[in-house]
Order: sequence, then C-alpha cells, then structure tokens
Amino acid sequence: MSLYDEDKIKECNLIAGFQCDCRSKNEVFHRLMQPYLTLLYKRCVYKIKDRTAAEDLVQDILIKVYKALPTYRHDALFKTWLYKITDNVCYTFLSRKYNHNIITLTVMDNLAVVNDHNVNLEIDFNKIIPRLSINEQEIINLRFYKDFSLNEISNILQITISACKMRLYRALQSLSILII
Repeated sequence: MSLYDEDKIKECNLIAGFQCDCRSKNEVFHRLMQPYLTLLYKRCVYKIKDRTAAEDLVQDILIKVYKALPTYRHDALFKTWLYKITDNVCYTFLSRKYNHNIITLTVMDNLAVVNDHNVNLEIDFNKIIPRLSINEQEIINLRFYKDFSLNEISNILQITISACKMRLYRALQSLSILII
C-alpha cells in the first residue's frame, strides 16, 4: 500500500469520525484540515490577489466546510470538494467587493447605442449586474473590477483563452442590451 493510499484512508477515517457526532469533533476537524490550510490560503491569494483578505476567507471556508462536512459524500476527492468551496467563497467575495461600486462607462458606437456618437452614461451596477447570468457576472467582475488579463481569467476559471474571450464577448453583449 502506497503512502498516498494510506493518507486517503486516514482522511476517510477522519471524515467518518467527524460525521458520527462524537465529542472530539473539533479535534478531528482540526486534524483533517491541517494539511490543507496552506493550500487553501494560497488558492485564495491566487484568486483574489489580497493576502489580508485571503486570511479571512480561509476562516470563512473552514466554517463552510465544518457545516457541510456532515453531508459530504465520497463522490469526489476531498481536496476537489475543498477547492470548489474555496473557489465559490472567493467568487462571492469578489462579487460583494465590487458589486456595490458605481462606475462611469463610455459607450462606443459598436455597442448599438441609440445615438450615432459616443454617449457617457453613469450606471448603477447594483441594478444591472444581478440581471446577468452568474458566468457573465463573474467574468465582468474579474475583467473590469479586478483588471485581470484574459490569460489570468482563463487560468482562474480553468477555461481556454478562446472560451474566456467568447464568454466576455457574450457578457458584454448582454450588458449592452441591458444598458439600452
């Protein structure tokens, strides 16, 4: 039996120990999560580019994992499940952080504005952004609020650059329709 298999068995035993409402639930949770703390922190820093906020997000992630662990099913690797929770917490953080801003946009001719010339509009994104799909909100937040390059966004979302460009193009089309 390899060291990897032994670690997986130990991890499964810890999860099972947590799920069985025993008195040492907190200790078991601590032993289960200890190897992942640095990985979660690094992933948060990578996603949000803010070390201080990443520390707080790791705490939020641990709380979410603690609450969700009793219902954890072994359908996927535990690490994959943790990363999905981490990604969702980071995206929620980015959404909340930048969703309350009011920005000024210059709407160009190619966005099918009513006039034939450039029009300056002040738009309250608290009203418009929630009307977009989750994917559209996510890519607009990453591109325009966080100012990530398309290459960085494709890495964050784990999609190809062409898929990233297409998703951004479609999000901007949807946004322009909502603005008009």
